Amino acid sequence: MESFKDKLKVQNISNAICIVILALFNIFRLFSQVGLIPNLVPAVNDDSWANAWNGFATGSTTTMLVFMTVALIRNLKALKDEKALKKLYVKENDERTIQIWTSARAAAFQTFLLLGIVATIIAGYFNITVFITIAATLFCASMVAIGFKFYYTNKY
Repeated sequence: MESFKDKLKVQNISNAICIVILALFNIFRLFSQVGLIPNLVPAVNDDSWANAWNGFATGSTTTMLVFMTVALIRNLKALKDEKALKKLYVKENDERTIQIWTSARAAAFQTFLLLGIVATIIAGYFNITVFITIAATLFCASMVAIGFKFYYTNKY
C-alpha cells in the first residue's frame, strides 16, 4: 500500500504542475484577448479563426483543469482516509477493468490508423498540406506504437 501512496503523491505533484501551467496559459490567453499581451495571438489573424481558436483553447484547457483538479482532490482525500485509499486502490487495480481499457485502447488505435489512411487518401485529392499532415500524424503514431511494442517486449 505504501507504493500506491507514493504513486498517488507523484500523481498529485504532476497534476499540480499541470494545473498551474494550464491556469497560466488561460490567464495569458485572456490577457492577449483584451490586448495586454499583443504578440500572443493565433497564427492567422482573422476574427473567425481567432474566435474558433479561443473557443477551442478555452474549452480544452478548462476541461483538463477540471479533470486534473478532481483527480488531485480525490487523491488527497484518499491519502488522508485509509478506507478511501483502499477503495481507490481496488478501483485502479481491478484486473477486469484494466483488461477492458487495454483492449479498448488497442481497438481504438487500430481504428484510428485505418480511418487515418482513408482520410489521407481522400485528403490527397483536395489539399496536399492536409494530406501531408495526416500522413505525418499516422507515421508518428505508428512509430510511437512500435517503440512501445519494443519497450514492453523487453520489459516482459
